Formats: sequence, structure tokens, C-alpha cells
Amino acid sequence: MATQVLVSVDEYLRTSYHPDRDYLDGEVVNRNLGEFEHSSAHREILLFLATNYPHLRKRLLPEQRVQVRLNRFRIPDLCIVAQEAVGQKIIATPPELCIEILSPEDTLTKTMERIRDYFGIGVATCWIIDPVSREGWIATPGHLEEAPSGLLCAQGIEMPLATIFETK
Repeated sequence: MATQVLVSVDEYLRTSYHPDRDYLDGEVVNRNLGEFEHSSAHREILLFLATNYPHLRKRLLPEQRVQVRLNRFRIPDLCIVAQEAVGQKIIATPPELCIEILSPEDTLTKTMERIRDYFGIGVATCWIIDPVSREGWIATPGHLEEAPSGLLCAQGIEMPLATIFETK
């Protein structure tokens, strides 16, 4: 049986992981990512939001550490941070939107645990995107719904799923 090595918050924050990892109550946890569909969707979402919402460019951050509790840090695939959080080394102010792109290994249980951590610090909306099935969901505290007509919406931002899955 493997024994998990616990590390302090200070050690986690001083360490660079490649790729970066979540920190959950003393445990450094790998994130599922790196496959073509995941990376491709990540790129297209970033480009879509940066192009169609240029006023968000400085607040649109990929794989940024977000402190969700004193001893928990999550790294959403993408997030739009609040204006007052721009420049924070570690985001402690609730982002306006967190976006999670699923990998084949991601489970509903683990994904919802991540989403609940975001809600716990005051994030109002999370998007969950499955690049394999080309589906998306909008999560708000206590509610999860499939993107109506394939359109993800949050805080005045709209993103049609079809635009990120177009093949060119």
C-alpha cells in the first residue's frame, strides 16, 4: 500500500510542478490533462474568449493557482479573475468564472468536488466542458444544467460550444 507524503502549504507554494498540481489538505495531487482533445479545447476556449471579449484579456488566466481554503489550492483549466485580483501571485479573490475541461479519467465525483471548492469561496459560475462528447454544462451553487442549445453563459459572457469544436 502506498503512503502519501504530506507537504506544508509553504513548501507547495515554493515548488514548481510541471504540470502544476492541486494542493488538498497537505497532499499534492496530479491533475488529468495533456491529451489532444483537452489541449485543443483549452486553446480554442482561450482564443475565443480573448478575441470576443478583449476587455477580459488581462483577467483571463490559464492554469492559475486559486486558494479555495487555507490549506487547499485548485488550478482551474481557465478562469476569469475579478478585477481586484489582477496581479495576485496566488488568486485569493473569488474568480468570476472557472472553466474545467474534462479528461477521460475525470469522474463526476472528482469534478463536482472541484466545483464545490470554487463555490465555497464565492465563485458564481463554473463551466464544465467535455471535449470528447463535445458537451458542456453550466454549474451554479446547487444547480447543474446542460448548456441550453449548446451555449455556455456567465456574467454577460456567451460561448457557443460549436465554435470551440469546429474543425478547420
